[in-house]
Amino acid sequence: MDWYIVEEGEAAGPFKESEIRRWVRAGKLSTDTYATREGLDKWRPIAEHFGEMESLPDLSSSLSSTVSEENSESECPASPADKDPDLRRYQPSKEERIRMAAWSIVGLLYIISFFWPTHMADGMGIVNFELSWAQENLSWSIIPFMLWPLFAGLGLIAFGILTRGRLRGFLGLILSVSPVILVLLIGGDGFSSVMGTINALPEFDFKDMDSAGKSVEQSANVLSDKYPMLLAGVIKIFASITAGMFIFAGVALSVYLTVLVVPHGVRHLRPNSKGAYYFALLGGVALFLFVLVLFVLSLFSFVGGFLYGSGFVISIIMQLAAVFLGFTNLRKRTPKQSTRRALWSLGLSLGGVALLLITLMIVPLIGGGLEAKIGMYLFKAALGFIAASLVLPLVTVDLWLGHASRISSKQLTS
Repeated sequence: MDWYIVEEGEAAGPFKESEIRRWVRAGKLSTDTYATREGLDKWRPIAEHFGEMESLPDLSSSLSSTVSEENSESECPASPADKDPDLRRYQPSKEERIRMAAWSIVGLLYIISFFWPTHMADGMGIVNFELSWAQENLSWSIIPFMLWPLFAGLGLIAFGILTRGRLRGFLGLILSVSPVILVLLIGGDGFSSVMGTINALPEFDFKDMDSAGKSVEQSANVLSDKYPMLLAGVIKIFASITAGMFIFAGVALSVYLTVLVVPHGVRHLRPNSKGAYYFALLGGVALFLFVLVLFVLSLFSFVGGFLYGSGFVISIIMQLAAVFLGFTNLRKRTPKQSTRRALWSLGLSLGGVALLLITLMIVPLIGGGLEAKIGMYLFKAALGFIAASLVLPLVTVDLWLGHASRISSKQLTS
């Protein structure tokens, strides 16, 4: 059975029951120290959990002060010198709730982008519901693309609630690459329309000029009849190419957010993670240079107005600050300090992204008119784009950490 204890208001663990008993008997842990385990909904003093320990003397010294005096790195679980990469910030049940909430929030962003209303010919409406218009004027192949944000959002929420660890990560990875299939579906439909028109053209026999002349006349008639199908096919091919370019940009943004967010998320949950520290350090070097370039480019956004410029610049500054905090979150810091700095980095990173979305929504509404109408579409597209780009960070965390209740081999053998 795995137990968790409280040190200066912060949870530490999990630890084996035998370890708790050994530390209490050795005087390294007070019986007044609060503890809990999986299945219990309250924190209680150790003496209440282990009845046979109630007769032990009440040791008033705290765990951290005892460790500081004895400098016992090998026996004290909450020592700043402890480099166990599996040291937990939360109980497994609470960590799992946090990770489940992250998946649900990203799924909710997808759903909001689907239902976000925009200006249409007959007033405000949800463009994703214009399925009959799309089938009549474009093609049936565009309909799955229109419904994708809704199904993706529901899928992410279902994955977050029903699955755990690496299984959820693999399912999320499959979901994240599914838009490529939709793009190929649209492109394939367009290519089929174009080839259908070409195949309907008569063959040309240039050796017989009279026959060639008739073929040209027949071709003109065929093109006249097949023109709508040909035009629709060309449009769908260009639409698939454009969507492919957006997917490529989405992949780049996903990688950017993964490097920006994941090491801090892992470090908050596993404060002693060596891999997360070096991930933040090495990835931060590339991010720092890249964000500096973004900062310079964001200065040109003032051309669109002071509010646009301010929103974009502050957003980039927040992300730059998150990268800097990642540099300074050294491994020599205590788990409590590491988790707090990691949380600040997460807040600044995601806060910068949220500020960018708010700027895209609020500023056009203030301007009104055509700017507001275009701004509604930009915000809808940007919200779905950001939601799609946040799936890879979620997948990376789950593939990295696995199930929240996983116990390291070091703890099993201690």
